[in-house]
Amino acid sequence: MKILLLGGSGTLGKQIKLTLSERNIDFCSPNKTECDIERKETVEKYVKDSDIIIHAAGFINLLDSEDNPEKSISANVLGTHNVVLNCRKYEKRLIYISTDTVFSGDNPPYTTESGVNPKNVYGMTKACGELLTRTLKDYLVIRPPFIRGTIFNYTKAFSNQYTSRQYVNEISDDIVDLALTEEIGIKHIVGEHKSILELARETKSDVEAIEIPEHLKDILPSDLELI
Repeated sequence: MKILLLGGSGTLGKQIKLTLSERNIDFCSPNKTECDIERKETVEKYVKDSDIIIHAAGFINLLDSEDNPEKSISANVLGTHNVVLNCRKYEKRLIYISTDTVFSGDNPPYTTESGVNPKNVYGMTKACGELLTRTLKDYLVIRPPFIRGTIFNYTKAFSNQYTSRQYVNEISDDIVDLALTEEIGIKHIVGEHKSILELARETKSDVEAIEIPEHLKDILPSDLELI
C-alpha cells in the first residue's frame, strides 16, 4: 500500500507527512516542480505508481481568489480534473481535501447531506473539485476545517464569526485513518462549535477581538458549523 500526497509543502500537507512517517506508512509527496497538478503529464506518472491519492494541493487564499479567480480555477478546478482523470484511468482511490467554505454560512448547521452553496470564489472552486471527485467510483471527500498552525498566528480574531475548526495537528490522524478505509462519500472532521476568537484564545490568550468588517461580509461566511 502506497499513498501519494499532493500538496505536501502546505501546512496541512506537512502535518499529514509527519503523521504518515510516524505511522511508518509508505508514501510519496513530490514537490510542485516534480508534480504540478495543473500539468496532466506530471500527475500521471505519480498516480499510476500509487494506491491511494490524498489530494491536498491547490490555491487556498480566499481573498486572493476574489481578485484572481483564474488562479483559483486553474488550480482547484482544472488541477483537480487532472487528478481525477488519472485516478479514473488507473482505478486509484482519491481522497479529496475540501473546505467548510463550500457552504454559505447563512443556515447552519451543515451535515454531509447539506447542499453546497458557497459565497466566495474559493468555495466555488472547491465545490467544483468535490463534484469532479464524486464522478469516481472509489473516492472520499473530506471537509476538515482547520487553523493553519498549531497556535493561532494572528494578533486579532473575529468575535462574530463561528466555526467548527480545529488546529492542523488535530486533524491529520483522522484524515489518514479515513484514507485507509474503504468508505465512499463525504466526511466531516470537526471540532467544537465556537467563535474564531474563542478558538484563537485557546492557544494565544492575548488575541484581540474584532468583528468582520462590512466590506468582507459578502464573502466571509458568518457561521460554518459542520456536524
